[in-house]
Amino acid sequence: MCSAVNAIDASALESLEAINHRLSDAGVRLHLSEVKGPVMDALARSHFLESLTGKVFLSQNDAFSTLLVQTEEENAPASPPDHWLARGLI
Repeated sequence: MCSAVNAIDASALESLEAINHRLSDAGVRLHLSEVKGPVMDALARSHFLESLTGKVFLSQNDAFSTLLVQTEEENAPASPPDHWLARGLI
């Protein structure tokens, strides 16, 4: 959540890029929420948003609900193939 961040400089952008890269290497996506206009403008100018592995959400609640549903869908057990049903394998 970035609601307390009013501005961002080159050093902070570099740190965000490094964090995003390290998390990506570990298979983790970086998401941001409640990014203020001036910060979002700086992120867009730096092309950071193009390399961001996650998404930018308007609110923390939007991020939580979207990512919760997405995680549940990714972790849901796959349905058995139809041919298993036809053969009585399950």
